Amino acid sequence: MKHLYYNVSFNEYKKVGMLDIPEDWQPFPIERSGVPVENIDKLILTLKNGKYADFMFSVGCAYFLSPRLKELFEHYVADSTLIEFYPVPVVSEQYGDRTYYLLHFTRWCDVRNEQMTSFMPRSKYPARMVLDYNKVCNLTIFNSDSYNISFLMRDEVRRAIKREKMHIGIAFDPVECSGVPEELQKKGYACANPRKPIWKCLSFPKGKIW
Repeated sequence: MKHLYYNVSFNEYKKVGMLDIPEDWQPFPIERSGVPVENIDKLILTLKNGKYADFMFSVGCAYFLSPRLKELFEHYVADSTLIEFYPVPVVSEQYGDRTYYLLHFTRWCDVRNEQMTSFMPRSKYPARMVLDYNKVCNLTIFNSDSYNISFLMRDEVRRAIKREKMHIGIAFDPVECSGVPEELQKKGYACANPRKPIWKCLSFPKGKIW
């Protein structure tokens, strides 16, 4: 089965470098969703331990896009008020200097199916994340407070990134979605069903087991 939405994060691909920030840089992290970006006009990044890619991660927990990946995001984003792009220079003695764009979400999106999403005990992050189709049907690139340093995108955006060969260094992990319309299910897209959290399904023998 195919999935309508994917969680997007940095895949530590050995050939892709890391963007380093100046020592004692403030604020740290560089940006937070829903919080205005500060001092970004003073930031200069340095490429370390690898090559450039279209999608890059920095010390300071921020994502940076190449100009062409930024253009693709701008083409697909459904709500232009949700995402901001800030140009930042990147320097590299080996590969030359370039301009990348900080990806910043201006607010958090309410996208969970609260009844079907389940959390591990004493954790604010879900063991099973389930999206509500009625909440995400008009979103293509968005975030959720269920994920601290990643975001989500619709399958059509993921496929476009792969088609344009800009997927190096990106991890796409499928996310369940409830309420998927029948016409999309007929096209092979999965629809989440209720089930017990895994730790409630486990059983252990009584007494010592070692």
